[in-house]
Amino acid sequence: MKLRLHGPYDRERVRSVTHALLQMDVGARINFDMDAKLVRIEGRLSLDDAKTAIARGGAQVASVVDGTVVDAVFRHAGDEVLAF
Repeated sequence: MKLRLHGPYDRERVRSVTHALLQMDVGARINFDMDAKLVRIEGRLSLDDAKTAIARGGAQVASVVDGTVVDAVFRHAGDEVLAF
């Protein structure tokens, strides 16, 4: 999923949000695009769980860019299932 966040972000805020997300899903992959104020989350979190974790980390979700849940462990490539 991809979420757009409110406000300016420094490294401490990114660290805090990342920690909060990983507390809810230790296997999640989390990537921030600081310029676009986007966070991409691959894992087993629902959209509501992700929003809750982000709020715990001190940030607010401005909008949902893509609410699709992508599991960080399994990805599909054609007819194959790839495990990472």
